Amino acid sequence: MTAHAELGPSSSDTLFTKAENLKRLPEGNNLVLREVRLDDSAQIIAWRNDPVLGKFMGREKLTLGRQEEFFRSYQSRADDYYFIAEFKRSRKPAGSIAIANLDFATKRGEVARLIVDPGARLFLAEIFDLLLAFAFVQLGLSAVVANVQSRNGPAKNFHVRLGFQIDEIAPNAWWNGDDVITFRMSREDYPRLKHAWSALLLDARES
Repeated sequence: MTAHAELGPSSSDTLFTKAENLKRLPEGNNLVLREVRLDDSAQIIAWRNDPVLGKFMGREKLTLGRQEEFFRSYQSRADDYYFIAEFKRSRKPAGSIAIANLDFATKRGEVARLIVDPGARLFLAEIFDLLLAFAFVQLGLSAVVANVQSRNGPAKNFHVRLGFQIDEIAPNAWWNGDDVITFRMSREDYPRLKHAWSALLLDARES
């Protein structure tokens, strides 16, 4: 399956296990998704603790112990898919992203743990598209949401550019007292919106 696949019948018609779903990951022009591994911990810590990349992610620095504990907890969850996006040719990591808090009754999931390496910023749209293709095509979700801190202007602008709609605003809901904006994209809107921003999925090739 590629990220360019048309939306077929909802995969809710056939229930796949997490392991089976992870064998059906999309690939884009330049990137592929793979499940996060324990040996990704050092890279994730470096990203998260970077003063620019991790500015909106948490109030404390991430330690190796905390990341390893989180990884073990993640492995036991069926409602969470945590990915590393990497370049197809070199397999260098481009960033991380997850679809978490999955509710298969309402067919809804949340974008989480998004962080993009400075050298891969041109490929942010492709990272999102790979996740959305997995969420809508493979998992058969009806909607994907993303919670964004109100002060995070670049993230807000990017979600708007991709066609996410504001679903709700929760005042003072972030840990630092900032408002939280919940953006939403539906399965029905995804093909049309993807066509509108397909130029962002540049076939740039890794330099």
